[in-house]
Amino acid sequence: MARTSLVVSLLAMIAFVAGCRSGGPTGQGLALGSAPWQDGDRAMYDVVDRDGNRLGRSEFTFAREGGAWVLSAADEIGELHQACTVRIDAQTLQPLDEEKTVRTPKADVTLRTSYTGGQLEIKAVVNGEDRSATISVPAHALDNDQLLMTLRALQFADGYQGSYVNVVAASATKVKTMVRVQGKETVEVPAGNLEAWRVELDFGQARQHAWYQVDPPHHMVQYDNGTLKFVLAGLSPS
Repeated sequence: MARTSLVVSLLAMIAFVAGCRSGGPTGQGLALGSAPWQDGDRAMYDVVDRDGNRLGRSEFTFAREGGAWVLSAADEIGELHQACTVRIDAQTLQPLDEEKTVRTPKADVTLRTSYTGGQLEIKAVVNGEDRSATISVPAHALDNDQLLMTLRALQFADGYQGSYVNVVAASATKVKTMVRVQGKETVEVPAGNLEAWRVELDFGQARQHAWYQVDPPHHMVQYDNGTLKFVLAGLSPS
């Protein structure tokens, strides 16, 4: 889950079943506070491999739109070009809808979703072919593409543990996910040496880690999906 697949694999995206309806896992929800970011904030990350070689760039931006926050992300990693915009409720931080594009030499994908009435409606165009799906979602679910930034609102405390349902619209799937705060570490990134909370994301079959600055507004300092690392390169506050 989480980026460049916070997203699931592109093959799974292409294969999702039209008209799918499913039940699925449940979770208790996370202890989230209010949004820590400000309108106009921007965070830039270098994407590196396990040896520290720079492979690309990722950028997150934040904008207020009435009663919603708009979280936008763009990745350029090798031949992958990916962009998404997720609108979330400004009070609850729950997902409202998303628009997403993924471009590679072999795939051209456009995805649009809407969360309403306990269901997620998914419409996609994959290499020119229309796809659609509908799945049920619990009230405390989070969209996969909002996850890393939304965790900045977590009520950080050593030993904290919570669960929620991670919704991956690209593959019309839901995964019960555990979030564990594993203490503080000093992390060296291009933006400096920063004290951060280490957070484990346990998706069941895979575990990933993200680090969030101890001081508010809890910028994400680093994210490790097991293959690539996203390391904080710079911030542009409002």
